[in-house]
Amino acid sequence: MRRLPAVLGYALAALALPIVLATFVGLSSWETALVRATGVRVSPWFTGGEVAATVSHGPYETRIHEPVFQALFGERREGFVQLVVAPADSLPEVVDEAVDYDLDGSVDFRLRLDTATDSAEIDATDPRVIGLQSVTRLDDGVAVRVAVRNARR
Repeated sequence: MRRLPAVLGYALAALALPIVLATFVGLSSWETALVRATGVRVSPWFTGGEVAATVSHGPYETRIHEPVFQALFGERREGFVQLVVAPADSLPEVVDEAVDYDLDGSVDFRLRLDTATDSAEIDATDPRVIGLQSVTRLDDGVAVRVAVRNARR
């Protein structure tokens, strides 16, 4: 009678082992299904937001992302717009481009990007443009974030 709890414990452990193994082996497909079911997405503060427009310059292109003002509740007063100049192997030494980030037909700022040193300058023509936030080398190009004010706040 004293051995009964030990035998039951070992039997339950043996029955649980295949379930544990199936959980770890199928973890990648389960996590994908869980993300799809819940609609969880990476914050645009990390991804730069959705691409709003793409401007082709022959061998390279500039992807203009939507402005990001997301906050925990509502929107922030200041955010950023991300530009990605890609592909990295086709970039000229200096990119000089007029940018219309809100796609209203008027130039909001001029970007001068030195791809050799990953440095940039911004000349704002719109009062909502605050200035350069960061320049980051990516696998497929260079990302430039420009700080902007939220027109809705």
